[in-house]
Amino acid sequence: MRLAALALWPALTVPAFLSAQPMAPMPSVTATAAAAHAAAAPLPRRAGTLGIRLDPQATDRVKVIEVVPGATAAAAGVQPGDTVVAVAGRAVKAPDTLRSALREVQAGQTLRIDVLRQGAPVALKVTLSDRREAVEGSTVSYRSVEAPKGYRLRSIVTVPNRPQRAQAGRHPALLYVQGITCDSIDRPDRPDAADTRIVHTMARQGLVTLRVDKAGLGDSEGPPCHEIGFAEELDGYRAALNALATMPEVDPRRIYVFGHSMGGLMAPYLARDDRVRGSMVYGTLARTWFEYQLENARRQSALAGKSPAEVSDDVLGQAKESSMILVDKKTLGDVWRRWPELRQEPDGLMVGENHIATRSMKFFHELQDLNLARAWQESSGAVLAIYGEYDWVTALQDHQLIADIVNARTPGAGSVLTLPQVDHGFTRHASLQDSFRAMGQGTWEAELPRRMLAWIDSVEAAAPAIPAQAAAPARVAATAAWQKLPTEPYRGKQDDVFFVNERVGWYGNGDGKVFRSTDGGDTWSRVWEQKGTFVRAIAFVDEKVGVLGNVGTGYFPGVTDTVPVYRTEDGGVTWTPVTAIEGPPVVGLCAFDIVQVPFINAGRLDHRPRIVGVGRVGGPAAFIWSDDLGKTWKQGQLPALGAAAFDVKFLDDRRGFIAAATHADVSQSNALILATDDGGASWREVYRSTRPFELTWKMSFPTPQVGYTTVQSYNPDRTASARVVAKTTDGGRTWSEVALADEHAVRQFGVAFLDANTGWVGAVPHGFATDDGGKTWHKAGFGNAVNKIRLVRSAAGVSAYAIGVEVHRLRMPAP
Repeated sequence: MRLAALALWPALTVPAFLSAQPMAPMPSVTATAAAAHAAAAPLPRRAGTLGIRLDPQATDRVKVIEVVPGATAAAAGVQPGDTVVAVAGRAVKAPDTLRSALREVQAGQTLRIDVLRQGAPVALKVTLSDRREAVEGSTVSYRSVEAPKGYRLRSIVTVPNRPQRAQAGRHPALLYVQGITCDSIDRPDRPDAADTRIVHTMARQGLVTLRVDKAGLGDSEGPPCHEIGFAEELDGYRAALNALATMPEVDPRRIYVFGHSMGGLMAPYLARDDRVRGSMVYGTLARTWFEYQLENARRQSALAGKSPAEVSDDVLGQAKESSMILVDKKTLGDVWRRWPELRQEPDGLMVGENHIATRSMKFFHELQDLNLARAWQESSGAVLAIYGEYDWVTALQDHQLIADIVNARTPGAGSVLTLPQVDHGFTRHASLQDSFRAMGQGTWEAELPRRMLAWIDSVEAAAPAIPAQAAAPARVAATAAWQKLPTEPYRGKQDDVFFVNERVGWYGNGDGKVFRSTDGGDTWSRVWEQKGTFVRAIAFVDEKVGVLGNVGTGYFPGVTDTVPVYRTEDGGVTWTPVTAIEGPPVVGLCAFDIVQVPFINAGRLDHRPRIVGVGRVGGPAAFIWSDDLGKTWKQGQLPALGAAAFDVKFLDDRRGFIAAATHADVSQSNALILATDDGGASWREVYRSTRPFELTWKMSFPTPQVGYTTVQSYNPDRTASARVVAKTTDGGRTWSEVALADEHAVRQFGVAFLDANTGWVGAVPHGFATDDGGKTWHKAGFGNAVNKIRLVRSAAGVSAYAIGVEVHRLRMPAP
């Protein structure tokens, strides 16, 4: 078997546990049924573990190679060397069928197990008890959290009995995120398991702890773990984080995440939630999975003693495998059929045509699409990247890269800890070769939890110096004073304003005019005018290079210009029509967004701007983007449901949203929000209003988790007076509606939020402001029909610009 293919297994897992904890498929639970279960009864406990370890090479039989002393199997008389042939009268021929049979057994139930011992049949009686963990000084409870798809996941919670680290009666908390394998965290018979040791130590030192089982493992409902993808597993951990943060015993400002291996890849996405004060990751990576696979193949082949030529053969083979699976989204079986010389003997879920390391091809397809550098850049809180010196499945370089990215967004927040002689499984060895031969079987590194606690204490002490997010502004009062700027009078709503820094900015309007300021808006000069053009959107990447979006003909009277995009290289003095737009003709545009796309430049993390555009009001809808500063554009396909598009916002180069409408005719339209997780290759509906005559308009995401979208109503029925704003608190996966006003005359336009709670909505006949996340609203003093609100952050503070009938500015000094 080619060593590189094995890299996925030892790379991101803890040592095999001495149990037969169920981990086979179970019937899926629908969202409706799960919700009913959750409301009616606690998540039931399934049978405890047998306490046996099975021969991993015996895939066609259930051969016991070890029995845990004092465990259920030992008490029943199971012996090493036994082969299990039946459970409760049901034949078992492979480990999966044993696990499936055990999933049907409830705690406390007695059943018969038939084994072959030296060829002779032996019948044994086994009572599977409901064993539970115990932690000195803490109360342990078995709870559940509900995943977004409706099924429940088993959680194990510890709460300290003494206030060692409590403040105002609330404790700090730790969420433990395990590695890649489909193996339950519910192992009361294994207090010496590495993750259990870590969690119990943290519990004894005064932290609330929470672990959660993946779908289909232990007591958890849902689809089989080995069939779900990365995103679905991450959603389960997000649900666990929310449950932890809302516990009355937990201080929601003092939550820490520990991610081991694959859990370290999930940690930055969890840390986008600003309730996470700090993240600790161990044995993980920050580059792409493709890069990791090739490096791992080279590292492990060399450790296996292969010659340089043989090492290169392994890397070449891994490149073929990775290109098909990760880039082309094929399966390992497809690889074997394309390159028969790479074929390996299937080994259960370890290596098979559709699974590697107990995980599906879907899991690895999604893994490859992750931009981990971006995720760490957008994370919050402090970060400790821990690396074991003898960890031969990850690299110190990745841990240093994590710290570098974190320190770039928040100076002093990232650090690296190297543990001498420690491997990927938290154990110590005399040499790297010893670790390679017996990962996880050395001496437990008891120093690890002590170092974790010391780091947590240092973060607690320095909390005021390390903000949750870089340059996070202080909340301002909703009644803060806006200043009207001296601009050329305009008869109605003007559309866009854009500043590249606190000094230089532009605005445009439907008269085909562009104005520029070099003093923060105190004065403006008209730099361009073109009759028949409707300047609907404007964006700049620096003080010279920018793009302009024209709404196009056929909607507003007097618009004769059919060019959708213009480009400037001299700060807006001259604008050149852009003709290099692939795909069908783009009629007009309504909005631009600029997203920084990360890439590795000469070994260092760098970024390049991507300009994204959408349009238009009245349809037809278009989505375009440029990676060469607006010179040429590519065009994506929007679903037919999105008939018109008004705004676009990308949180990173993969995750984005479009404010849209279901019909170009507003009388037949519902407000619509579309989302993408693949950079715009595909879009899905995440919000649709139920009322007629509605469409969305503008969007604002003050944090990666919290976002707001204005919802316009054109309903002529004066009794239909409720006005709402769409809001998300889970990164755009789901949206709810918050009440804005009960007034038929109100029509919303622009929106901007300074933080998760403080923001503004532009509207007719006046704007609104809130400082409590939309629970209450007050009149905003920036004039009528504000279509766009831009926030410009600098060392001096935040400047907000609102454009409507007039242009207003609000300046908020840094705290």
